[in-house]
Amino acid sequence: MSFGLRKILIAAFALFALILSVCAVPKDALAADELTGKTASEITDMMGIGWNLGNTFDATGGNSEDIYSHETSWGNPVVTKELIKAVKAEGFNTIRIPVTWYNYADGDFNIDSRYMDRVKEVVTWAYEEGFFIILNVHHENWVNDANIDKNYIEIGYKLSKVWSQIADNFAEFDQHLIFEGMNEPRASGTGIEWTGNDDCYHAVNYLLQVFANTVRSNDKGHNGERALMVPGYAAGSTLQIMNSITLPTVDGEVCNNLIVSVHCYSPYDFCLADTQKDFDVNNSSHTGGIDTLFSQIDDLFLSKGIPVVIGETSATAKNNVPARENWAAYMAKKSAVYGVPIVIWDNGSNSNSGGESHAHMNRAENKANYPTVFKALFDAYAASEKNSARGKSGSDDPGSSSDSGTVIWSENSGKKSTKSWDAGFITIGAKPAYYLEGREVAIEYSGSGDVKMILDSEVKQQWWIPIDPTKVVDGNGRKKAVFSHDTIMGEMAKFGITDPADLRNMCFITTTEDVTAYSVTVIGGGAVITFMSNGRTYSVSSEMPSDPEYKNMEFLGWYFTRDYQADSKYEGAQLESDSTVYGKFKVTDAAFPANTAKPADDETKPEDTSGEDKTSEDKTAENTGEDKTADESDNADKSDKSDKSDDKKSDATKADSTAKEGDKGNSNALLIIILAILAAAIVVATVIFIIKIRKLK
Repeated sequence: MSFGLRKILIAAFALFALILSVCAVPKDALAADELTGKTASEITDMMGIGWNLGNTFDATGGNSEDIYSHETSWGNPVVTKELIKAVKAEGFNTIRIPVTWYNYADGDFNIDSRYMDRVKEVVTWAYEEGFFIILNVHHENWVNDANIDKNYIEIGYKLSKVWSQIADNFAEFDQHLIFEGMNEPRASGTGIEWTGNDDCYHAVNYLLQVFANTVRSNDKGHNGERALMVPGYAAGSTLQIMNSITLPTVDGEVCNNLIVSVHCYSPYDFCLADTQKDFDVNNSSHTGGIDTLFSQIDDLFLSKGIPVVIGETSATAKNNVPARENWAAYMAKKSAVYGVPIVIWDNGSNSNSGGESHAHMNRAENKANYPTVFKALFDAYAASEKNSARGKSGSDDPGSSSDSGTVIWSENSGKKSTKSWDAGFITIGAKPAYYLEGREVAIEYSGSGDVKMILDSEVKQQWWIPIDPTKVVDGNGRKKAVFSHDTIMGEMAKFGITDPADLRNMCFITTTEDVTAYSVTVIGGGAVITFMSNGRTYSVSSEMPSDPEYKNMEFLGWYFTRDYQADSKYEGAQLESDSTVYGKFKVTDAAFPANTAKPADDETKPEDTSGEDKTSEDKTAENTGEDKTADESDNADKSDKSDKSDDKKSDATKADSTAKEGDKGNSNALLIIILAILAAAIVVATVIFIIKIRKLK
């Protein structure tokens, strides 16, 4: 073979190889290095600081014929690849993409493929930039049902249908993509919208079971190892709500790679209102709520190996950039030392009043609106020792015992009060077991000041129930303030509270700076067990109760650990100190729409709340916060939804679209084979043509 022919053949085969390499890359090939085989804790350790693409795909306006009208209906521009790149350039490593799906779903909750593709396009852009991506279901009116405590079975059918489609369409994204089951599931428009009750907690935990099992039952791509974020009721950050979270199981064991989802807007008056403009890191009334939250997160979850992400947090703008720099740095430091990623809420509302001004990015110009706030955020995070505070919080759960009772809080070296009437001095979850008849609560301390107990109740909307000690005992240079059952119950009754289960927190405050506390102990009454059953306090007793029974759920036993470790199962033995055990459940096949007949409309159909007043969106707790105007828009869109339904595709067309989506993989594979054969034919034809030309010569 001549040198010239050899060069032609080499060039031809190089062309063939190039065509094959192009064909081998899927249409929506992703640039990030594949992430697989990681645990949820390893993933959260890599997530860093995040940013929310808020008031965009989670909006509820627009029309079903124009998918771009949806994402711009609350005033933000169409999302561009340049915006995603700009967010990455600012230093963020995680992006949360809240999505509301119901406007693009038909009566059977089949999601319009055009909308699914648009969301997927933006997720792909984020993936290509190396982001961790949190994808969720957000302002769903059928989730935030006023009667969620009664209608959760029907809600579960819809939730399963939606997540089945999302899992199908996003299966090939690796562990950079995280699914968040719901945003802030709650009884919208009711008096308990942001606090909930035991029945609401049960409903949310049931829905978490449905979510986890739906995703894990889809064995495509990375769905078997994908991290799943699970919020408590309203994604609340109060101890009562966080303690109600029951980890879902799959096939009878705790679901793998779970992350607890919490929202934090603390302090409320600074983050979601115009009343507090300053934030002083040396003022415990400013920082106390944040300190308490991270300590409780550590005690409830991190110390047990369960990771947590604060999926929303932000401080509204009110011409107070230096104060927001202080707040951002404080939150970032807490995020780093506890290993809890925080995701900054951004709704695109660039104003300086109203409590909902969270436009951190200028989306029209793809740059930061407040670059010094970002600098404070990232500098503080980088300067902090990662995970250094994990496992060091005092326990809120009863556990260790002493000769004088059950220790529920302790600090060996003592905790010194920083000022008089320090409301953030000691905060402990108020468990009913502490206030049983015959029991006393005692705090051991030293110093010249006095100590008071303060109780609060979200259920009764009582935030300051002061209680003086029944007696104070001196000994060995320390004092012990004792609060008897009768004293506590008597003071509670003055505020209309007769059931300790209605309490949220038990705090201790000091009258002067000169107080150092060492321990809080529950004395007397014998050891009892608090049986937590799917978010409810099922029983407080020294004896094993009967097995709890719930529709579409099977009870699997009581466990001392939240993640149901095999060696922690409680079999009914007598205990020496108070303890808490957690019920383990699994959902039955009847929880999923493919395995059960749909309930009749009059059985579980959600009540129409489209016309209800949403002024209760003034979130009284410090846990959550999104645009009040957003939820008002949500209500208006609910009433318009029936008018839009006629404009949507027919069910047949939708089914056809879904089928086409499912066939994409096979079609792409066939196309690759055809192109490869064509490339080979071109090479062969080229060689034959060259040989014939040379013979003619």
